[in-house]
Parts: sequence; structure tokens; C-alpha cells
Amino acid sequence: MEELVRAKRRALYLLTDMDRTEKELYDRLKKTGYSEETVNAAMEYVKSFGYIDDVRYARKYIEIFRDRKSRLKMTYDMAAKGVDREVIENAFLEYPEYDETDLIRRLAEKKLRGRDLTEPGVWQKTAAYLARRGFASGDIVKVLQSLL
Repeated sequence: MEELVRAKRRALYLLTDMDRTEKELYDRLKKTGYSEETVNAAMEYVKSFGYIDDVRYARKYIEIFRDRKSRLKMTYDMAAKGVDREVIENAFLEYPEYDETDLIRRLAEKKLRGRDLTEPGVWQKTAAYLARRGFASGDIVKVLQSLL
């Protein structure tokens, strides 16, 4: 009984400074050393108050990172945190105006900071920077060509 109270308090504490996915909270409680039964009971407790909601988490994540990350990168990051793929796809449906081409252009311009794409190595470095953020190579090439 005392272990359950401690697990509930720990779960609430872990949620005070940031949202977490169900999997993240579960893993953190397990790592603390609580039994499977206690962790499940603590998870149900925080879920009953709506403190854990992967759908809300996915929406918020997209809202925060849509100006910095590609759709692919956000999908990968959320999946790594335990958010279901279907939940992620449904969350993206709420942002039909999401335009990666514009984002690629803004990130490329920021990376270039006035340098010329025709300088040796600049094109490759800029393209690699954008590729690491999960953008499609075809989209990167189109945007970089338009910046020439």
C-alpha cells in the first residue's frame, strides 16, 4: 500500500515539469524499481485524471516542433517515445497547412546566412544539414536550386 502511494506521487512528480507519453512514464516508474502491479496501478491513477494522454502529447509536439523539424523526424521522435503510429498520423491530419517546402527554405536561408550556394562545399553541407532533419532529398534539391 505504501509502495503504491509512493509510486503515485512519483508519477505525479514526473509529470509536473513536462508532459510524458504513457510509455515514458511507465519506463521511468519501472526504472525506479516499483513492481509491475504497482506501476500499472499508478498509471491508471494518473490516467484517470487525464494527466497522460498520448493524443494530446502528439498534437502538442507537432505544434511545438513543426517550425523546426520535418514530418518524418517528428514521426520518428514520437514513435521512439512510444506514441502509436496511428495517433501520430491522426495528429498530423489536424495540421493540413503544414508545408515542408517553406520550412526547408527558412532553415536553408538560416544555415547559409548570406553565403553563396555556389561556393565549394556549401551546397553539400546545407543539403546534409537539411537531410539530418528528415527532409526528402528531392524537396531539398528543389529548394536549394530555387535559392541559386
